[in-house]
Amino acid sequence: MSDIILQIIGFACLGYLASDLMVTLDKEDHLPNKPFKCDMCLSYWISIIPFMVQFGLIGIIYAAMSAVTANILYKYI
Repeated sequence: MSDIILQIIGFACLGYLASDLMVTLDKEDHLPNKPFKCDMCLSYWISIIPFMVQFGLIGIIYAAMSAVTANILYKYI
């Protein structure tokens, strides 16, 4: 159980940092806002395939949880 929680937090942090990097590097607004500049969207799309491979269909729920966690990181930390 703790492994799943750590993976969810890890993918949330990875998505948050990746979206922040995309915003920083894209000075001329060539990239679309969704999914590249949205931390919630990017966290979901980064984590969906690894979670689906590891856990099957329940991986969709874990990917959604990592997206919500990334949004919480963005708002409160």
